[in-house]
Amino acid sequence: MSDATGTPASPASVPDAQARVLALNSPELPFVYEATPDGIRATWKYADVKWAALAAAGTISATYELRVTLDPSDATWTFDETEDTSGLTVTGDRDGSIGLSGSASTFKGRQKKVSFQFGVGTAASTTDRQGTHEGHLYGYSFTTDELKQPLIDALTAAGWSARRRGFFGKLFGG
Repeated sequence: MSDATGTPASPASVPDAQARVLALNSPELPFVYEATPDGIRATWKYADVKWAALAAAGTISATYELRVTLDPSDATWTFDETEDTSGLTVTGDRDGSIGLSGSASTFKGRQKKVSFQFGVGTAASTTDRQGTHEGHLYGYSFTTDELKQPLIDALTAAGWSARRRGFFGKLFGG
């Protein structure tokens, strides 16, 4: 039973709240929601790129994971976020020397992020949930809101709310 705003009179159970979020999954989305014993995990491998150009070749890999912990005692949720990125670039100079550089990083904490990358190479491939795409261009875009907002809307419709953690909880939505 719902009130006039469509909000359930009492919060949905954990399995019902999870089911509302899992119903958001679609093959067209670049991320996936999964049920966990204590809530929901959303994973987005938003960059999986390989390229080759006249002067360089390389790879980029980036994954964002959102873990949602559901607390049935007060029908609230909290977010924990992790982002892993890595890259490798091989360059060559006219004198025949070759350079190699790499990087890797992991971020854990609250974030609101928008990222876009575009590149050109003589050969490039980008992999997403629809498969691998070959060409001379590569690119990706990523925003945490694209993954978070539908999840927040589904949980709110199920009668759940964010457990506020002061100013930063309000700022980053969890």
